[in-house]
Amino acid sequence: MSPSDLNHPGSIDQGERITSKDKAIEIYKQGFNCAQSVFTAYRQDEELSEEASLRLATMFGAGVACTGTGLCGAVTGALMAISMKHGRGTVDDLEAKPRTYELGKQFMTKFKEKVGSCICEEIIGVNIGTPEQLQEARDLKLFETTCLDAVKTAADILDQIL
Repeated sequence: MSPSDLNHPGSIDQGERITSKDKAIEIYKQGFNCAQSVFTAYRQDEELSEEASLRLATMFGAGVACTGTGLCGAVTGALMAISMKHGRGTVDDLEAKPRTYELGKQFMTKFKEKVGSCICEEIIGVNIGTPEQLQEARDLKLFETTCLDAVKTAADILDQIL
């Protein structure tokens, strides 16, 4: 199943339209990273295709470029979605940038309150930028638990902000 299949009624639950949060979870469970999952589920789909959003957000997963030390990918994906909806896209829209920054700050504050940090390594407790600790994260199933929870939390906050 591709992420776009999730838009079709019955792909998850017969007759119910899937929520953006559910789509983010399903995209993540298909093996896409945290940034891809959140951004793709919450992007403005009339402005950016699903495939393009998945490609665009690839680099921002796993603490940015799988370094483990940067922003959590779920946070980055959410900030990208906020920016896509509210960001400055024209020279005349002078209010968009401060409004977008404020929404981003609100998102990050709420995420940090719920998760404890916005930094990948601080959230999962290991630096997945090293092969040994990446394997440790896999062995501990952190991607299936802690990272999935981060995707869900990002989605919950986006549902409030967007």
